[in-house]
Amino acid sequence: MKKINFFLLIFLLFFSFLSKSFSDEKIVFLDIEFAVNNSNIGKKALNNLNEIRKNEINKLKKIEEELKVKDQDINNVKNIISKDELDKKIKEFKKEIEKFNAKKNQIQKQFAKDKNNKLDELFKKINPLIIKYMDDNSIEMIIGKNNVYLAKSNLDITKDIIELINKNFK
Repeated sequence: MKKINFFLLIFLLFFSFLSKSFSDEKIVFLDIEFAVNNSNIGKKALNNLNEIRKNEINKLKKIEEELKVKDQDINNVKNIISKDELDKKIKEFKKEIEKFNAKKNQIQKQFAKDKNNKLDELFKKINPLIIKYMDDNSIEMIIGKNNVYLAKSNLDITKDIIELINKNFK
């Protein structure tokens, strides 16, 4: 019985060592958001988008200020004018508010669309560089950093990718 247990133990240990995979595949991770935000081309694209957004916000603020002035005007004259005239002014004011809200929603949708288009354009430019980097460094897979729980810091290629992007897009 002891011999059978001994052989069984040796057998299990032998196969457990054989079953371990000694993989040569290289898997690394990349914080693509950090790379985009800190590369020269990414900063330029994001700054451009922020300027567009600031301009649109300023336009909306001007319209909003005009609406506040109209609201104050209506409140100032509500005791002076007739009820029909007041109702007419309030109705016009509500239509202007609806137009403002529609314009605001349209601007937000357009900004989101522009941002997606710019980022898609940017990724089309940098993806070939990343693929070449993978080939040059025999990398099998790149995983997004936000999907990594724990890993050695030498597997993070974010800085290398930023340098590569900056070198190719000055």
